[in-house]
Amino acid sequence: MRNKRLDVLRGVAIVLVLLFHGNIRSHLSNAGWVGVDLFFVLSGFLISGLLFDEYKRRGSISFKRFFIRRGFKIYPAYYVFLLVALLARIPFHRVPSPISYVGQILYFQNYGRIVWNHTWSLAVEEHFYILLPIFFLLLIRYSSDRANPFRLMPWAFGVVTIICLAFRVAAVRMVHSGLQFILVYRRILSPTHDRMDSLFFGVLLGYFHHFQPGLLDRILRPVRNRVALSILAAACLFPCLIVPVGTAFMLTLGLTLLYFGFGIVLMICLNTYGVLPPWLAVPVSAIGAAFAFIGVYSYSIYLWHEEIMAGTPVLLWQFFHIKMGPFTEFVVCFSGSIAFGTLMSRLIEYPVLRLRDRMFPAIQVNPFKPAGSEMKEASIPPSISAV
Repeated sequence: MRNKRLDVLRGVAIVLVLLFHGNIRSHLSNAGWVGVDLFFVLSGFLISGLLFDEYKRRGSISFKRFFIRRGFKIYPAYYVFLLVALLARIPFHRVPSPISYVGQILYFQNYGRIVWNHTWSLAVEEHFYILLPIFFLLLIRYSSDRANPFRLMPWAFGVVTIICLAFRVAAVRMVHSGLQFILVYRRILSPTHDRMDSLFFGVLLGYFHHFQPGLLDRILRPVRNRVALSILAAACLFPCLIVPVGTAFMLTLGLTLLYFGFGIVLMICLNTYGVLPPWLAVPVSAIGAAFAFIGVYSYSIYLWHEEIMAGTPVLLWQFFHIKMGPFTEFVVCFSGSIAFGTLMSRLIEYPVLRLRDRMFPAIQVNPFKPAGSEMKEASIPPSISAV
């Protein structure tokens, strides 16, 4: 069951990434790299929610079933991209080395020489998909509380946060003089052991959402609390607009502030209803619907966007002798990335998902509804149901 509000946030995340990789420069586009951090928090929340709900329904978690279903979701689209992108490089004599390409295939590109710059985040998430269910199975195995074997989750998050931050601080101290170079700061931005805390914060929010819904309700129900949290989220996210990514602050504490800010945004989005006046709800709903549409296809858009942005100007010049200005090029590449990613999603990603659901039907769960919640989808005002 899809949640439109999560799709809206996915759409926001992919638009930020497209802005960052476009050829225009502004405070917003320069900060677009944080779209990946929003993806990380969303992934942690969503994937943990599936596992939490499976446990609540069945009293167990099937690693095999989880990994098979996840594999159907991510592998076909990813490996088609790797093959097509490789073939597209051959005429330009830009074929990667076998070692680099195998690293891409095995999801180790964030620890070695990367071929397609944006795929490092896919490696981080792939490692997360393997480690999280293993961690949950260990908690279930050794917990005496069968109703909630995940009570250690806040403590586990604290440990992960300290370890990841310590790794980043140590890495920054080692390469401090060269942080302005992308090949240097990527060594800090990309490794899984430096970035797992972003995903794990989403897991922590998923735990509270599923096992401590009363706590979230008490925090988020008062309007003054939501206003205060919104201000706090803005304060956490604001530095990315003025502080470059290749700085000691942003690569250490800045990344921590980012996932806290995005986590607050996520919780407010999922737990706030009916606050907009009718005259504002309609246009906001329309904007939300547009972002939700993009969010539905965000995975394939993310896969293909760099190839589209790099290849479109070259193809237009070589075949049609069209040279675009910076703004026109950005608009064409931005819209082309969304259009082509949507096409590939419909051609590959979703047909494979339909096959998956026939072969390995999903357990009928709702990973977004906390235990005991009485909130119904019908209770959401139609005018803002997509926001």
